[in-house]
Amino acid sequence: MRTELDLSQLTITQADEALAIAAHVIHCEAQYAPWSQATFVDCITSPYECWVLLYNRQVIGFAILLVVLDEVTLMDIAISADRRGQGAGKRMLDFVINRCKQLNASGCFLEVRESNLAAYTLYLNNGFKLLERRKGYYPTKDGREDALMMSLPLSAASHHANSV
Repeated sequence: MRTELDLSQLTITQADEALAIAAHVIHCEAQYAPWSQATFVDCITSPYECWVLLYNRQVIGFAILLVVLDEVTLMDIAISADRRGQGAGKRMLDFVINRCKQLNASGCFLEVRESNLAAYTLYLNNGFKLLERRKGYYPTKDGREDALMMSLPLSAASHHANSV
């Protein structure tokens, strides 16, 4: 039996190598064709940012951002399987959006598997718009699956409102 997540106890911090290695385990459980641990750990260095979601000092989720000029691409985001459906993904996505604003990004881009309806719905509910479909982009056990390319435009007003 899983215990309910106390959202007030969630913290987000930038990953060091040890935290990235812990996050890689979640990446592997969430992806059909995961990145190697070395590739994943490399995402703690510029132009990438790797952020981890902690609960009771344990990594339960992560987000990897690629920051190039004024655009941010959400390269990967995942929550541990036993913690999904409790608001942790929403908390991590809210952080990503706020981080984009801190970086004065003009927009945030991502791709999501067509079959990942929970993530697709979360993105839509947070203002992301469908840009295009990439046919056969993701490998699956049964062949290939389409990727849905999405973007969240960030206005100049939101940049200045959240700048420090």
